[in-house]
Amino acid sequence: MKQHWKKIVGIAVVLALIVGIGIWQKAQNTAHSASTFAMSTVITQQVYGPQGEQAIRQVNDALAEFEARLTLFSTQSEIGEINAAAGQHPVEVSEETFELIRYSLELSLSSQRAFQISIAPLTQLWGITTDHPRVPSSDEIAAVLPLIDDESIQLDEAARTIFFPEQGQAIDLGGIAKGNACDLAAQIYEDCGVHSAILNIGGNVYVRGRAPDGDRFRVGFRVPEQGSSAYLASVELEDQVMAVSGGYERYFEDEEGNRYHHILSPLTGYPAQSDIVSVGVICTDGTRADFLSTTLFVWGEERTRQFMAQTVDVGVILLNTHGELIVSRALEDSFQLSETGKDYPVIFI
Repeated sequence: MKQHWKKIVGIAVVLALIVGIGIWQKAQNTAHSASTFAMSTVITQQVYGPQGEQAIRQVNDALAEFEARLTLFSTQSEIGEINAAAGQHPVEVSEETFELIRYSLELSLSSQRAFQISIAPLTQLWGITTDHPRVPSSDEIAAVLPLIDDESIQLDEAARTIFFPEQGQAIDLGGIAKGNACDLAAQIYEDCGVHSAILNIGGNVYVRGRAPDGDRFRVGFRVPEQGSSAYLASVELEDQVMAVSGGYERYFEDEEGNRYHHILSPLTGYPAQSDIVSVGVICTDGTRADFLSTTLFVWGEERTRQFMAQTVDVGVILLNTHGELIVSRALEDSFQLSETGKDYPVIFI
């Protein structure tokens, strides 16, 4: 009799464990999705697991604070305060802002002036992302070009201050902020115990872990047309960011039909004349990925090919003006052309 009851109890325990495991797996597989608008773009999240809703709320709150702190278009932001004080006095900033500016300057020094966070005078002159874009005169451009100089920005680590020596100098973090926001979200997911998620910030995509079924998430490289949702190709990502830059999304046309896109060259003062249509950069550091996508676009295909051949920890997908896809050799195993992109020649480097 005792053995009979022991058997029944044993079976009950096993069933309880199976049910418990089933409930846990269901919770881990539950997808929580949300969309919001911040940083002048649509932000979407798909987060799996029981902490998904909490993580989404925390990310949305953090990105709202992030934008308020770093926007160029507010005198109340820390960036606005730095810019207003140019040529007058240093401005103390938060640790997060100081570290981002410090890292941005470290990265910009490697770009050979293709990327400059001090590009704000030029950004404001063109106003391409505003409601009133215009083509400035050559004299106006010549007047602000000397102000664009990242090496002139003075950082005091002990006082945690930022200072521009010349009035009129200003910071614009638009070329790096979305990638840094991906890094911020990644830390929140980590703190919340989220192991599987996809975050899209205006085309910068962060993938955390793998899908609940164990497969890697596949992320598409878009057709370079404004508003298009079609993809030329896709690659698998895991704990990585893909940042994409191109001149097809944000632009305006003048009365003659000339198109001016938003990626300005700090060297010329005009939209970068690139033989790259679109370039995607994949790495574990979202800030670096965003920086590189902008830099490589300004550099053009030849220098980007050299970078691809020399760099092993970064993946690159490049569509040139000849309709060729240039892809890092490290991405070869997961790279797939879509039906839309099947006729595009692919060159691995």
